[in-house]
Amino acid sequence: MVAQASIETLVFNHLSKHWNLKTAKKITGGGITKKNKKMPFYNYDLSAYDCDKGTQLRKVANSVCSKCYATNGNFQYPSVKLSHQYHIESLNNGFNWVLGMAYQILKTETKFFRFHASGDLQSIDHAKQIINLAKLTPSCKYWIPTRETRILKELKELDIFIPKNCVFRVSAPMIDGHLNSKVFKNTSSVITSAKKAHGKNICPSLNQGGKCLDCRACWNGKIKNINYLLH
Repeated sequence: MVAQASIETLVFNHLSKHWNLKTAKKITGGGITKKNKKMPFYNYDLSAYDCDKGTQLRKVANSVCSKCYATNGNFQYPSVKLSHQYHIESLNNGFNWVLGMAYQILKTETKFFRFHASGDLQSIDHAKQIINLAKLTPSCKYWIPTRETRILKELKELDIFIPKNCVFRVSAPMIDGHLNSKVFKNTSSVITSAKKAHGKNICPSLNQGGKCLDCRACWNGKIKNINYLLH
């Protein structure tokens, strides 16, 4: 813990000499998204229409993406679409994006962070940016749900170190489907009933008003698979 605090103190003190919150938000396309009642964590989203695998799966019957919530409701507001556009464009800022994100994480003292309530990994470079962010902010745990198995396989082939506070949780593409945990360390499934669960971990949010409350299972790298009931 001392080492973590030392790393983060050094990073924040260095950034504070050259950055402020306004600069950090600008370099990251508007910055991290505020907490809400359902999920009391900061997050960072992209447009679901920029998903590579998801765009293909939306055309497949009974796939998880064919029922994508991030193409409906509030996600259709012009302000939300514009925010997603700014976010994805900001990824081109490379390591400055990493520093801008790190500044905001440390400034807000957030300990749990979610990527992509909508959207997904865009490239191997995008994945590396998130990994580097996790390395700079070791006291914050990151949950990155993804269907971009190609990118994760490439990370493994390149032997890129992924810190323990960075959990890429690979989503099964089909409803009631499951992935081989021998290939991917952390996975998730969308199921139609508890009887279809793979493993014992079922997301409790449907029984909690759609809220996480004190559950942090998605961020726990020791939990192999998490089942989400279809809603």
